[in-house]
Amino acid sequence: MESPVKTKLVVNRRTAEEPRALSFGQERLWYLDQLSPGNAVYNTPLLVRLSGALQVTALHKGLECVMQRHEVLRTAFLASGGRPVAVVPKKRSPEFRQADLRQLPASVRDKESLRLIDEEAARPFNLARDPLFRALLVRTGEHEYMLLCVIHHIVFEGGSVEILFRDLAAFYNAEVAGKLPVLPELEIDYFDFVAWQRRSLTDERLASLNAYWKRQLGGAPMVDLPLDFARPAVHTMRGAKHYFRFSPELFASAEKFFGESGSTSYRCLCAAFIVMLHCYTGLNDISVGTPCTPRCRGIENLIGFFVNTVTLRVRTENDMSFRRLIRKVDLALFGAISNSDLPLYMVADAVQPPRDPSRTPLFQINFRAPQTPYPRLELDGVEASGVEVLDNGTAKFDLALEVGGFVNGATYFEYCSDLFKQETIVKMAGDFQAILAQLIADPDAAFSGLPAVRAVSKRLEMQAAVSR
Repeated sequence: MESPVKTKLVVNRRTAEEPRALSFGQERLWYLDQLSPGNAVYNTPLLVRLSGALQVTALHKGLECVMQRHEVLRTAFLASGGRPVAVVPKKRSPEFRQADLRQLPASVRDKESLRLIDEEAARPFNLARDPLFRALLVRTGEHEYMLLCVIHHIVFEGGSVEILFRDLAAFYNAEVAGKLPVLPELEIDYFDFVAWQRRSLTDERLASLNAYWKRQLGGAPMVDLPLDFARPAVHTMRGAKHYFRFSPELFASAEKFFGESGSTSYRCLCAAFIVMLHCYTGLNDISVGTPCTPRCRGIENLIGFFVNTVTLRVRTENDMSFRRLIRKVDLALFGAISNSDLPLYMVADAVQPPRDPSRTPLFQINFRAPQTPYPRLELDGVEASGVEVLDNGTAKFDLALEVGGFVNGATYFEYCSDLFKQETIVKMAGDFQAILAQLIADPDAAFSGLPAVRAVSKRLEMQAAVSR
């Protein structure tokens, strides 16, 4: 998610009196883990296929050096009096496992390699005991490998991939060449950021943030999508991903529209998603969650969990054009980012929405449209594929849409499989593309009158009537 807010504060080192504390986001994940231990929903699996003369010893050492460089990766999260405590040992190594499948027949080898990858991606972490950064290297040919890195979200996020790959490549390439790695010096660490984050929430700032979010989100309706199955009493986080691609024609016309609209792909795609949700729910008041990066400088070279999720509430009107809706999204985005200092659980405490263990508070639908692609891992003498986004059988929300196609990334719906059938999500992906195509073809018309919008709304109304 891009940030329209330009003012950024500088993070400095914490004082000697300030101990290592968990960030607000880390605290939330720790408590969620205590409620549901052994869950892989916050695993971040990154799969890269490697081809060439890989030096496995240098790779292993590079992974160890990355963990040593970034203390947050070495952190253990212990319990003391029912509260989490961050403990950072001076030295800790990532778990590094290898599997050599070269002797297996090709048909068996492919199936076994995928089984190992899927099993590792879904293996949960123990936050107190396990290294929260691990790797599996599967050798499938003389010069062919699959490298899977799995990191827990409590110490890592999507924005850290670039730093992980840059640092790993620097350590690996230096080891192979017999040289010292060249990397920028880390002037602060992750827990300096945490101290800054906590200091910045003064009583005055907290009052301002609480007032904003109460005003912005008070009375927002639940965005209830039509479900295939009865909602379980407790949100299970069982899920799946459905990947899809835009047609070449839609891709080209969308890119042209983004360039001519004076907006960004994120805002245009979010507005189109709002229209689709309007079709599915009949609501003109839609709230979705979206990730937001902190407004500070100094963390550019750090791995860690920095992102906060904010709630975008967008009100529509039946005669509203797509251009006007994009502007509405822009205003909601600006307000949310300007007030993104307040962690999501504190926003929920301020707004006091109805609490229901079967769903997340404030929003149940998430939207993401990365503005830059994941980088490639550049190891000397080795060709690396792009990062593959894996399905580890979990879903944090009822529904999430990630549109990465415009930055050479994956586009997919992640959905709770206890709520939706796969065929429903496949149809939803088709609906989104059909609606997007007509919105960008006629952006000044009332979106409610567009044939694709009317067709989707009518189909869902008929389905609801039959189910009653």
